[in-house]
Amino acid sequence: KDRTKQYQVEAQRVSLSKTFTNEADFLKSLNMVSTVSGFTKFNTPRVAQLSQRSNQFNLRTVRYTDADIEALANDPDVIDLSFTLEDKFGDNGLIAVVIMKPLDKETLFVDTWFMSCRVLKRGMENFTLNMMVEVAKAKGYKKIIGEYLPTAKNGMVADHYTNLGFEKVEGSASAQWELDINNYKDKECYIQKANE
Repeated sequence: KDRTKQYQVEAQRVSLSKTFTNEADFLKSLNMVSTVSGFTKFNTPRVAQLSQRSNQFNLRTVRYTDADIEALANDPDVIDLSFTLEDKFGDNGLIAVVIMKPLDKETLFVDTWFMSCRVLKRGMENFTLNMMVEVAKAKGYKKIIGEYLPTAKNGMVADHYTNLGFEKVEGSASAQWELDINNYKDKECYIQKANE
């Protein structure tokens, strides 16, 4: 039933999008709001479940159990972020997760970044990165390193970091990109952070 309702709601969004000539105006009209939080006892089961199931929009495809997620939530060095998304048509629930771990006192490594494909083309990637940079800056970091580990299913995110303005790290053993967060300018998106 839930899935049928999601398809019906998505059909409403698609129908509305056809009434706009400008994508930005369409996105603004959705009145999107995201709640950003760390991992809590309430969202841990869902975060773990998504980490097990997300294949397409998943940069490193690391799988975590509930116990793993709890351990990450309790580690003061780890930056754990979960994102919900709702708009005027309904609530998509928890749709994105980011886990960043320090490599050194200036550099964060994106251990995990996955997102539900249900919310593609709504600017969630930009919103997520804006939040990642905001948190990293507040903690005094200067760089974020992202890595893409290809699988049979995640080809859609092969250019994810390039598209977001990260620079390719030459000579790294795997495909890595870095972002200088001191010079970062917030990316355009039409999603409000809840409670702002």
